Amino acid sequence: MAIRFQKKIVLLALIAVVAVLAGLLARGYLKYREFRENPAKIIEAIPEGTNIVLGEVRHTAVREGRKEWVLEAASAQYSESTKEAVFDEVKVTFFLENGEQIHLQGQKGTINTASNDMQVAGNVRVEKDEQIFLTEKIDYNHTNRYLISPSEVRITGPRFDLRADTMRVDLAAETAFFKGAVKGTIDAANQLRL
Repeated sequence: MAIRFQKKIVLLALIAVVAVLAGLLARGYLKYREFRENPAKIIEAIPEGTNIVLGEVRHTAVREGRKEWVLEAASAQYSESTKEAVFDEVKVTFFLENGEQIHLQGQKGTINTASNDMQVAGNVRVEKDEQIFLTEKIDYNHTNRYLISPSEVRITGPRFDLRADTMRVDLAAETAFFKGAVKGTIDAANQLRL
């Protein structure tokens, strides 16, 4: 009789352990599905003040259902406390309203995750069609969709070669403004267009 009673206790304990494990597995699976359907929830689940290091990053900025830009980088470090991500080997593709694209690349990049403003530095190269902009640093103002080079910039194309102390590109209006010691050559038959 005592052996039967012991078997019942062991069986009940085993059933309880299996039930707890099944509950934990079900909870884990539901969390997995939640994160899979909405990856942004992973960031929300990270405790405040946590720093994260990621490899091979891709981030897309969308406004009013329209893709504005895609950032790709070899690696990123994210700080929740400063709402800032720092990237290595950055490449950004900006999408213009007319369907054309502008490609930007540099050695280092920083993005404010609250505003989507960014800065790219180190051998910065911006390309659109056959036009190439070269500078050491460029800022992106997400609200106004401006690319701003506060340092010397060189712009080349098939029929022109310009230099200026600073440059601002308005991606929405598809215009560029050059300021300070602007000099260079332009083929008179060439129409400059952003």
